[in-house]
Amino acid sequence: MPTLTPILRGLFRSTRANLKPTKPTSSSSSLQTPPTPPTTTPPPTQSSIPPNAPKDAPSWLGHPFRVIVNTLKWVAAAHLFWEYGVSMAPASGPSMLPTFEVLGEWLVVSKLHRFGRGVSVGDVVAYNIPINEEVGVKRVLGLPGDYVLMDTPEAGGGGGGGSMIQVPQGHCWIVGDNLVASRDSRYFGPVPLGLIRGKVIASVRPFSEFKWITNPARKAEDTTEG
Repeated sequence: MPTLTPILRGLFRSTRANLKPTKPTSSSSSLQTPPTPPTTTPPPTQSSIPPNAPKDAPSWLGHPFRVIVNTLKWVAAAHLFWEYGVSMAPASGPSMLPTFEVLGEWLVVSKLHRFGRGVSVGDVVAYNIPINEEVGVKRVLGLPGDYVLMDTPEAGGGGGGGSMIQVPQGHCWIVGDNLVASRDSRYFGPVPLGLIRGKVIASVRPFSEFKWITNPARKAEDTTEG
């Protein structure tokens, strides 16, 4: 038994030596370096851009497909405005003297009054002539239910014998201001409201004159009421 004591003491000493904590050395702490911040590249200056580099296209151009689409949009908008808003056309002929000259005037037509919407007696309208494919301009003398004279008194009552006619529903009676030089409802009868293209609201003489077309019947009514 006494011989085992020194041996056991030696084993305990070696075990304690292995269990002691170790401290970090200065060499291990020196290996920990702080993270470096990300580097940013400065934008190119005017001097750094090559002279032959392609320039950006204007924003309204863009891709060719986008140009085509935008062009079609503008064409469609212009067509709708011209067809259902306001249009202009040259006037010719003596039938509306002295309101319009024989030549040289352009008429502004409001398409908001198509098919006779909002048209009153005394208004000047553009219409499709029922006996041909032309467009005419005349003044409205009667609306559905009105009684109008079928002929021209100045012409000696030719054709109608001075008789009256009631304008049928869905039609209007139109005549020219210059009765002796106008072919109108006295020749081809009442005009369907569906042939009314619009109301003439102004006339333009290029580079010289612009005037609004008013309704003389409304002026007479205002004068009577006053």
